[in-house]
Amino acid sequence: MKNKKYWLLSPFLYVQLGIILLLVLLIVTMGKSLPLKITGLIVGVLAITFSLFFSSTAKENIYAYVSQMSRSLDTSNRDALNNIPVPTVTVSEQGEIVWYNELFRDVILLGADAQGVMLPRVFKGFDDLWLDKGKKFEIKKEKKVYFVTVGAHDINDTMQYVLYFNDITELKHTETQFAVSRPAVILIVFDNEEELLKVRENERMRVISAVEALIGKWVADYNCISRINARDRSFIMVEEQYLEKIISSRFSVLTDARKIVIEGGNPVTLSIGVGRGGANFSECEYWANQALEMALGRGGDQAAVKDTDGYSFYGGVSKSVEKQSKVRTRMVAQALVELINTADKCFVMGHRFSDLDAIGASIGLAAIISALQKDTGQTVNIVVDESATLALPLINSYRETRDVNWFIPPDVALDSMTDDSLLIIVDTHSPEVIESKAIYNAAQTVVTIDHHRLSVKRIQNSVIFFHEPYASSTCEMVTELAPYMHETAIARPEAEALLSGIMLDTKSFVLKTGARTFEAAAYLRRRGADTIEVKRFFSGSLQTYIEKSQLVSSARLYGDCAISCASEDVEGIRVIASQAADELLNINGITASFVLYADGTQVNISARSLGKFNVQIVMEKLGGGGHMTMAATQIPDITLDEAEEKLKAAIDELRQEQAQELRDANK
Repeated sequence: MKNKKYWLLSPFLYVQLGIILLLVLLIVTMGKSLPLKITGLIVGVLAITFSLFFSSTAKENIYAYVSQMSRSLDTSNRDALNNIPVPTVTVSEQGEIVWYNELFRDVILLGADAQGVMLPRVFKGFDDLWLDKGKKFEIKKEKKVYFVTVGAHDINDTMQYVLYFNDITELKHTETQFAVSRPAVILIVFDNEEELLKVRENERMRVISAVEALIGKWVADYNCISRINARDRSFIMVEEQYLEKIISSRFSVLTDARKIVIEGGNPVTLSIGVGRGGANFSECEYWANQALEMALGRGGDQAAVKDTDGYSFYGGVSKSVEKQSKVRTRMVAQALVELINTADKCFVMGHRFSDLDAIGASIGLAAIISALQKDTGQTVNIVVDESATLALPLINSYRETRDVNWFIPPDVALDSMTDDSLLIIVDTHSPEVIESKAIYNAAQTVVTIDHHRLSVKRIQNSVIFFHEPYASSTCEMVTELAPYMHETAIARPEAEALLSGIMLDTKSFVLKTGARTFEAAAYLRRRGADTIEVKRFFSGSLQTYIEKSQLVSSARLYGDCAISCASEDVEGIRVIASQAADELLNINGITASFVLYADGTQVNISARSLGKFNVQIVMEKLGGGGHMTMAATQIPDITLDEAEEKLKAAIDELRQEQAQELRDANK
């Protein structure tokens, strides 16, 4: 250790002595009075003497401290510290440098001395708390990265820390290269390929060739391995560094695909599943398949990315492409019949605050199960909390017509369940909103039938997961199953119950209505459904109409969206809010409507649109879900004003995403 400097005292001493000498010189040369000159000279000599004495004392104290530290180490330890093959430094509790080896001076200090210097001056961003907290940390110096190990020593009741600096620059570079070169798997399917079966052969070949050329051009810039097949699914393997670019472009291929138009005017849509961050290729591919299933379950025309943190979604701006596989419907029906025949009891259950779709589908299934079990004596029950259902008129009407005791509350159903019971969940696939979690947890065999777009939190243990996001309603799906399960089980009362659910979710055949919807309605009409009777299930009281009108009249515009808040507790607000949201869409210039109302400490939001604005994405941003044209959410522990601000922020965020996609499409 060189001792030519008194640590940081030397510069201050030199300055101090220079100032004193300058003052004495000025007094002696310019003073006119001899006593003044003598006094100045004496004062100057005393000041210089005091400064030299203070410097000498400070020097002795400093080196006494260093000697004390050195004496605490025997000769072998001092030699060991000096010969440590990594830069090493000893610092005080305050982070002041006390000692360092030659490697530290040569490598870290680049030959300079730093005794007494505070460590944060050597390393920018250094925190004294790291000495006590981590005992190990990483720090940067110039272009190098060091992994620092800290050893604590108590010397004469004074805590000192020894820091060992290991150069891991190359290791960090290798780690970065490893991370950016990790494989990811992308799967792409052509959503509306079935539409090509309806067009001429040359048109079919033109579209398939255009889709394959588009995907090929899209992946050409990303240095990947690909197998492109528009008739089945395209498989792409890409490095993480290129996947980041793909995600930052928000999967521009989705927008480009919609520029390809099939004969008849429908644009091409793609669904993409991405698996990233898996432990190996196999896990990435498995995640990619799960992500693709999620993208298709949410209506297609979007990309879903699955990694260790869950799912991320991109796109999903167009309407779902209507699909129907009668083969799959028949297979599901046959499998469901087998489960019903082997169960000792069957329970049908919808979501909390059940509506006409949930109850209508439950009645349809219960009638089919009852017909199948007529000779076995098995029982069927519909689990519903009648104090909180929105379909009480339908329940009462069906009771009067059929004189059945199928409807039971959740606590009664739970007591009568056995290990051989079958639970069929309808009109939801989320365990968070089912009528009773206790019944779901007690069930050994679960079947799920739903039409809502797939959400991340879904029922995972279904032996049959019949999910059709392209269907208008669960009642439509049950109607399609009915002929394959029992030809005569659906009579007039059941047909009217099923038709009411279809009319509710399609807003009387206006929204989300396809050919299969009218086919289902025609089948129900043939089974005796009377549309006049069905209309009665939608009737409300005069007070309900007044409350709904007040909500509509108090709505405020936010762009082309209408937002209304229920200012006070209103009986039947759940039904009124959804009806008011529907009514707001009849106003010219409004593309989406949102009605907010408080329920205790949480705020509920009912959202509706005509299809140009995806309210499902807005509700998902707030923790809910649903369909592009009809969605909802519940936000806990919030006021109406706070919920409205969150809603506006979610609308703005979606607007920005749509604007970005539009800019990408115009490039």
